[in-house]
Amino acid sequence: MNSRFLSGLWLLLALGALIFGLQAGPTVTEATPAGTTVLAPTAWIIPALVIILGLTGLNLVSADRPVVLARLLRRLRERPALFWFVILLYLTLAVGWWVYRAQPTNGRLLTPLELCYLCAAGWLFVFLIGYDMTSPTLRTMGGKLATSKATGLLLMLTTALVIFWGAEAYLRIFYITTDAYGFTAMNYWWYQNFYFKDLNSLGYRDYEPLPDEPGITRIAIVGDSFTAGHGISNIDETFPQALEKLLGQGYDVNTVAQSGWDSIDHTAWLNAYYENIAPRQPQVVVLSYYLNDIDYLLTGEADPNTAFDFLDLNTPGGWFVLNFFVPNYIYYNIAQFTQPARNTNFTDRLIRAHQDDAIWAQHEPYLQQFHQWCADHDARLIVMLWPQLAAIPQSQVALQRVSDFFAAQSNTTVVNLSPLLEAYPTRDLLVNRFDSHPSVLANRIAAEALYETIRAGE
Repeated sequence: MNSRFLSGLWLLLALGALIFGLQAGPTVTEATPAGTTVLAPTAWIIPALVIILGLTGLNLVSADRPVVLARLLRRLRERPALFWFVILLYLTLAVGWWVYRAQPTNGRLLTPLELCYLCAAGWLFVFLIGYDMTSPTLRTMGGKLATSKATGLLLMLTTALVIFWGAEAYLRIFYITTDAYGFTAMNYWWYQNFYFKDLNSLGYRDYEPLPDEPGITRIAIVGDSFTAGHGISNIDETFPQALEKLLGQGYDVNTVAQSGWDSIDHTAWLNAYYENIAPRQPQVVVLSYYLNDIDYLLTGEADPNTAFDFLDLNTPGGWFVLNFFVPNYIYYNIAQFTQPARNTNFTDRLIRAHQDDAIWAQHEPYLQQFHQWCADHDARLIVMLWPQLAAIPQSQVALQRVSDFFAAQSNTTVVNLSPLLEAYPTRDLLVNRFDSHPSVLANRIAAEALYETIRAGE
């Protein structure tokens, strides 16, 4: 290296690769949207470190650089347009491989293996641009590029890659968020980084249940992604936790909810929950009901999920969309979710299902089963009804049928959140612009409504 700065940077990257390489384990567990895989990618570390440390040490102790390496670089630099393209290709492959394999995202620290790889990749980049580079060579390359027809194309390609990787970095840092239907890579990594880290020993996004104490009132909140806090990164801002904070000492609020649960799931999982922590039976049970709790009965054209198209992930395009945030964002959040008809069809199918007597006749027994569990366990039942937050007035015909059913049951209170929520702009009620799950504000409104209802019944 003729530049002191590049020589120092080269040495630091070599030391970084060594330090992090020694910390990296022999295997790594890789989480991907397709599942979790145990790989052994560290076989490259030892030969890579040997080459890195050998060449770096030789450069430091000897003024004579290896002739073969210098000759190869000189020949490449004699064609500066090709040299430029090789650098772009190398950076794209090096960064792309890291992003594809490691999926770096906000909320997850880089592993020693990743840091070793990045140091090694950076070391090779400095080697390519600085090894045996002299000022005359640099001036000659600049002169050739000034007259080359390829320079314009290379500038366009460089600009496109800078924009792509800049956008990719932005999305991975600032846009780890959910979508309404769990389609996107952003949604997958939000669950990996924010949802699963808050699971308790029972597998629910909640703190550990408190032990039984004299005078403690135990409250179970049963539901789906609305209850689990889909899109709410801070667990304390979900309505079950906000409710527990409002109630204060003497209460233990237990979250019994998973994304995707329907009415067919609620009773069995509620029973299993309290079998696991028996004899801690709840005095109050809250059923958080949303319109899609009926969609387990909807098939074919009536299935609301068929309002959306799924990309074939086995194609090259599907692979690209699955593993990189920029095409994922473009495909799902623009091509899919900017079409209002799709969201409207999703909501309309759920509303029509509640009005269909044949479907309701199949749905009602599961609601009755849930009420019966509460009656058998001497628990007061509160049914909290969520409208489609972007279609509150349209949701009422469906919610009214659910409300009428539970209002006729003993020891049951129905809380329709619609009058409280419709006082706010829709955008303030949604967790983000592409996700119709409740925002922090909507969760707080739900917690306050439950607080008033629980206190009023004491």
